[in-house]
Amino acid sequence: MERRILHINTDDFYASVCRLRDPALRGRAVVIAGSPPRGMVVSASYEARGEGVVQGMTVSSARRLCSRGVFVPPDWQLFRRVSRAVFGVLERYSPVIEQASLDEGYIDYTGCGRLFGHVLDAGTKIKSEIARETGLAVSVGAAANKLVSHVASRTAKRAHLVDVYTGYEKPFLAPIPIDRFPIVDIGRASLLQELGISRVGDVLLFTEEIFFVCFGTWGKRLYRGAAGEDHTPVCSRLAPQERMRTEEILEPDRVSRQRLEAVLYRLAEGTGEKLRSERLLARSLVLELRYADGAEVVGKGRLSEPGSDDLRLYETLRGVFARLFTRRVRVRCLAVIVSATEPEPIQRELFVTDVARERTRYLRNTLDTLRARFPRGVAPAFGKAIT
Repeated sequence: MERRILHINTDDFYASVCRLRDPALRGRAVVIAGSPPRGMVVSASYEARGEGVVQGMTVSSARRLCSRGVFVPPDWQLFRRVSRAVFGVLERYSPVIEQASLDEGYIDYTGCGRLFGHVLDAGTKIKSEIARETGLAVSVGAAANKLVSHVASRTAKRAHLVDVYTGYEKPFLAPIPIDRFPIVDIGRASLLQELGISRVGDVLLFTEEIFFVCFGTWGKRLYRGAAGEDHTPVCSRLAPQERMRTEEILEPDRVSRQRLEAVLYRLAEGTGEKLRSERLLARSLVLELRYADGAEVVGKGRLSEPGSDDLRLYETLRGVFARLFTRRVRVRCLAVIVSATEPEPIQRELFVTDVARERTRYLRNTLDTLRARFPRGVAPAFGKAIT
C-alpha cells in the first residue's frame, strides 16, 4: 500500500489567534513577546518578519526594527485551546496523528482514502473545516514521508496545498535552499553554504561516504533526506516541547558559573513540578543556552533511569551545562525541555524497599503544594537559591 503523509502547518498561528481575539490587529505587524525590555520574541507575524524581527530576539531589538509593531504578551492558555480545536479536526481523518508543536503536525493518511477520498480531497476538506471552525488558515503538504511532506507544507505557504507524487521527491527537493531544509539547523546551514552547498540538490553532487566522514550519522541522514528518503513513522503523541518547556531570561546577563548553576536548579525545580503534576517521568532532557551576543547552543542529556526528582534532573542538566558553557561570554537565557517521557506508575509497592526514595517523593509533593499556595521562594531549593 502506498504510504501518504500529510503535514499541516497553521499559517502565522500565534499572530492569527491574537487577531481572532482582537480584530484591530489585522493587517498590522504583531509581535508575540515577553515583558520589555529583555523579554524574548516568541513569534512574529509575516509583516513583522518583513521588518527583520525573528524568534528569540529581545523586545528592545525588535522595537528598534519594527517601531510600528504591536507587542502582545503570549496567552498560552488561549493558544493551547485553539491548537486543540485544530487537532480535533485532524483526528477525524486518521487515527494516527503526531503533534509536532502547537501549530503543526503530521497525519498518516495511509489506507484512509477509502473513507475520505484522494489525499488532495482530504487536504482540501481539512483546510475548509479548520477555517470554518477556528477561523485559521492552514497550509498542507502531502508526500510519501514526513520529511518531504514538511517541505511541501512550507512550499504551500500561505494557505495552499502541495502534493509531491511518489518518485518525484528528488526533483522537488533539489531547488530548496539548504537553510530551509528541516534537517539543517542554522549553524550547519552556514557551514554547508561555505562549502558551496546552497541548495538541497547540491548535496547529491557528492557521495554519501563523504558526508558520513565529515558529519557522522547526521551527514548520512542529510544525504538520504536530500534524496527524498525518510522512514520515520508518524507517532501518536503530544509535543512535550510545548508543555514541558521551562526557561528563564536572566536579569542582568550572567557569566558566573555558580550563579548560572543556581538558575539551572530553579529550572530543574520547575521542570520537576510540571512532570509530577502530569504524573510523568523524564527520560531525557534538552538544555538550550543563549549568550548575550545571540549565539545559541543546545545539548541533550539522558537520565540513568526515568524520574521527576528535582535533584536528579539538576544533576543531569549540570552535566549537559558543563559541556555547553565553554565561552567566557555572558548568558542571557537558559531553557530546559523534556524531550522524552513515560507515565509514572500509579500502583505503589506493597513493601517499600527504597525508603529514601519514598521519603523524597513525599517531600517533593509537599514542596509542590507549598509553591502552589505561596509566592515563589517560600519553599527554596537545597543550597542552590542564589540570586
